[in-house]
Amino acid sequence: MSLPNDVWLQIIDYISPLAIQELYSVNSAFFNVAMDQRYQQISFSYLSRKMIWTLARLKDPPVAKRVRILHLYPHFVKDALDTMDLSSSQSLLSKFGELAGLIRDQKKLILKQKPRLPLKFKTCRDLMQVMMEIFSGLPNLTDYHILWCGLPSVGSDPALVLSSPLRLNLRCLRLEISLEKLQYMLSSFHNQSLPELEELDLFIRVEHLNADRYDNILLMLAHMISSLHSSLRKLTVQLWEPFDLSLLFAAISYLPLLDKLSLSIPMSFPNLGNPDGLIGFLNAQSNTLRTLSIRASELGGRSLMMHNELQLGAWMDQTFSKVHLACITKLEISLYLVPFESALLCVRTFSNTLTSLVFTGSHLAYEDLDLLTAAFPPSRQKQALHHARIGPVTLSPQLIDLFAERFPEMDKLELLVKSIVPSEGDVPLFCGRSNSDRDQDEGQIRRFIEEMKHRHYSDWKLRYLDLSSGSYPRLMNEEQFKSVFMQSILALRTFV
Repeated sequence: MSLPNDVWLQIIDYISPLAIQELYSVNSAFFNVAMDQRYQQISFSYLSRKMIWTLARLKDPPVAKRVRILHLYPHFVKDALDTMDLSSSQSLLSKFGELAGLIRDQKKLILKQKPRLPLKFKTCRDLMQVMMEIFSGLPNLTDYHILWCGLPSVGSDPALVLSSPLRLNLRCLRLEISLEKLQYMLSSFHNQSLPELEELDLFIRVEHLNADRYDNILLMLAHMISSLHSSLRKLTVQLWEPFDLSLLFAAISYLPLLDKLSLSIPMSFPNLGNPDGLIGFLNAQSNTLRTLSIRASELGGRSLMMHNELQLGAWMDQTFSKVHLACITKLEISLYLVPFESALLCVRTFSNTLTSLVFTGSHLAYEDLDLLTAAFPPSRQKQALHHARIGPVTLSPQLIDLFAERFPEMDKLELLVKSIVPSEGDVPLFCGRSNSDRDQDEGQIRRFIEEMKHRHYSDWKLRYLDLSSGSYPRLMNEEQFKSVFMQSILALRTFV
């Protein structure tokens, strides 16, 4: 008896991806799911037999249509130049020598001979031409990720290959690229318009750190971003090392659909450059931005050797104190490397319109949380804070009191709990020999539960409470916690 295709798809939901790959011959439903899993996300980096076989499969339209996500790192160009082109330039004498060696070993190899490759290339140019044809013919490609930095010996050769998918109807483009290589790409594509991207993720590297030579490249990049004015909704900017991007920010035109901006700020001077550039860009987008994400980084370059928390804090204060975002509703700040005072300034700056806050990455004491919750005006009713994800924290009855008092309209609260105490000011007690095998004193946890039994928050509108079970002490009785919170918070419907 045959089953409807929808039923097979529901059955497949309960089967692991690896098992599905082995069951592709069961029926058409399994075949299609297995093929989608195999080809929906592909990557090319190093020249190999597997890469050649994958290229050959992608020449088949039924396979090509399954590709949704493409990752490219053009080391294959260097490999091809080092093998194909080098081989074609060898002297006649050396080729005869190699031929003699091949004949001598023929009998040894014939039994172990691998299947012939489906595609053959005489030169690197032949390989790149085929790749350009294949990559520009992936009809359902939506997400494209490029990694291109280093590889000085290949020059600008990879630019044409890497640019070929940009002719497709992409939704998301992620560029992890040096400014030197970005110039090659932009130059190879300057006569054509970009697809109507909704997301652009820039992870910029600088290979020579000579700022004067990069002005034209930054202006070209700004022009590219500005050309997405009719589609771009999310922009991410991240630097591998500190670099002045103020010219880039200043040159980007107004983006009427941009509603999410994510910034990663290097720890060291000049951070993201002259604050005026970013201030002007943010204020120009005041009526469009709904979500702002901020974090600091120390990935490479001078940030690893000279990072200065005070300098970063001063840069952030100088920047965000002058920014006005009239429509921002969600603020995400990673406290890892970001000074608490600077993060708090950002919250205060945007608190009048925020409905969602993510404030994580460093342990927050009760005093910190008192300052954080006080940053929100108590008179807010129509646009009260409805969701918060905060932590790590030490959970205490007084902390729950604080949230209930300051955020009576909150609907969803997520706390990353590091430890639990029965009363604010108590020191958490742990047992265990190592940091990876430590459990909190069960007596403290029991006393916390007893304290919470005496509390009732009848006016608190909280419906969802998540205490992040992966972070709090393992020996706590989750059923007891659920019971006591469901009884004390009358509006609560979900406890995780």
